[in-house]
Amino acid sequence: MPNRDIHQKPFDAGTLAKLELFKLTAEGFLGVFVGSRQSRYKRIQIFDFFCGPGLDAQGNQGSPVMLLKHLHTLGNKIQGKDYKISVLLNDAERGKIEELKKNLRSSKLDSGPYSLRFANREFLEAFPEEAVQMAGAANLVVIDQNGVRQFPPDVFTKLRNLPTTDVLVFMSSSYAWRFQDAPEMQRHLETAKAFGPATSFYDTHRAIVDYYRSLIPAGVVYYLAPFSIKKGSNIHGVMFGSSNLKGLEKFLEAAWHLDDRTGEANFDINREGRFSLPGELPIEWGETKKVQVFERELSQAILSEILPTTAAIYSFSLERGFLPKHANTVLKSLYTSGKIEKVSGLGYSSLENPRPLVLR
Repeated sequence: MPNRDIHQKPFDAGTLAKLELFKLTAEGFLGVFVGSRQSRYKRIQIFDFFCGPGLDAQGNQGSPVMLLKHLHTLGNKIQGKDYKISVLLNDAERGKIEELKKNLRSSKLDSGPYSLRFANREFLEAFPEEAVQMAGAANLVVIDQNGVRQFPPDVFTKLRNLPTTDVLVFMSSSYAWRFQDAPEMQRHLETAKAFGPATSFYDTHRAIVDYYRSLIPAGVVYYLAPFSIKKGSNIHGVMFGSSNLKGLEKFLEAAWHLDDRTGEANFDINREGRFSLPGELPIEWGETKKVQVFERELSQAILSEILPTTAAIYSFSLERGFLPKHANTVLKSLYTSGKIEKVSGLGYSSLENPRPLVLR
């Protein structure tokens, strides 16, 4: 795969979508751990392992600038509650780190309610040492790699085993699909396991996330969610990982903000590349919509008493990529039709204080 430097030219639409997803997820993460009384953690760390120079050729903000600007807006909360915020900005190219330092100085972001560390190392070399620093803190890890080779299964396992650690990984998914038979690709990813014969080009990122999901041992609670990104003629994507449903909820809020149809892509992933066969209804009528499938499955699970509490409904919804607001629509419909008693308060607090559903 060609090693292109995206910072030498203006960010394209796909890169901007990825950065917006990173930004919203980071803001959601900080919203939970800074000043919300939802966490006991005072030590909060953010690791941007492929940070780049912070700006593109036209001055559009990259992840480091977005992150540090938001931390400045939280300055009073951070200082008032004695939080210790640490940010690692790493890039394998020394020139990008030097340019980043210059850009942060000119933006007055080189100091603030946080401690900054800069590093100039390859990710797979830096990660084992940095992973040791993640113990005992709330961590957000951003791995904005070029390709897939920087995220082998052993790195995934180490991150999955770290408590209170949310992970965002960018992957060039369609490259892995296109070159799945190449020996070099197979050294980084079990492509035969990741891509079955039925995997379509537009589903490549979903397939890669399913592959990592298959690596989670039975009985282990860990949540993964995909967001596919169309960049020119390629399909890339972001994989989010967390052991906590609140972290998953914050990522899904960001994803649904970018894609109000499926919460899963910066393009119409359920229609792209599909077309009707002779005699079939046009896709916009014949296709079963993702939201409709979820609403039907949730209704059936509630009425069959598979989901007897608000906690069960909250978990069920997030694990299928939906937010509490989507589940509330179903609950309201079931109440209006006289099938359940009225229920409210669906959210993360439901896990600690689940409310039973009463069928009529």
